[in-house]
Amino acid sequence: MGLERYVLDQSKKIPRIFRKNLSRGHIVEVELFGHFNKELTFLHPAVVLFDNNKGQLLVAPITSGKHGDSDPLHIDVDSSDGLHHESGICLEAIRGVDKNRVLYQHSKDGKNAKVRSEVLDKIDLAVMEHFMPNMFKKFKDAEIKLIEEQQKNKELMDEIETLKEQLKQSAYQTAAATLEE
Repeated sequence: MGLERYVLDQSKKIPRIFRKNLSRGHIVEVELFGHFNKELTFLHPAVVLFDNNKGQLLVAPITSGKHGDSDPLHIDVDSSDGLHHESGICLEAIRGVDKNRVLYQHSKDGKNAKVRSEVLDKIDLAVMEHFMPNMFKKFKDAEIKLIEEQQKNKELMDEIETLKEQLKQSAYQTAAATLEE
């Protein structure tokens, strides 16, 4: 199928099967014809990471053979994400593809299949950590700073509430003393 579609594409005779714009997280079936060594090839589901709305997608292929392994670049997904088998999203195989490689969009319960937001968060962190380590460090530092600032804010809010209570008590005592005089 892959070579046939390639030949048709080169002769400008390939029909554009898939025309929809996709959202991040949608699962599509892509033709990954042509590979070297251990690159995935042939038909595979893939999670859409980005659609430029100009006919190209950034996708991460999915394969059942990578589920449950210890590779930090493999993110586990299952039937709750619209797949038929437990599988692994292969982040080391992220690639840009033309929409001509998309054969169809996966569906689950009559709706377009989409991975859970927790899975997309895991993808973001893994990509940042392994492909953009400097950015990941800055992100983690900012995350720690945010937690520290939130804690300071909570402490200040608690102190404000304590001071309000003290002010009320002082006002009551002053009012009571004034009434006694």
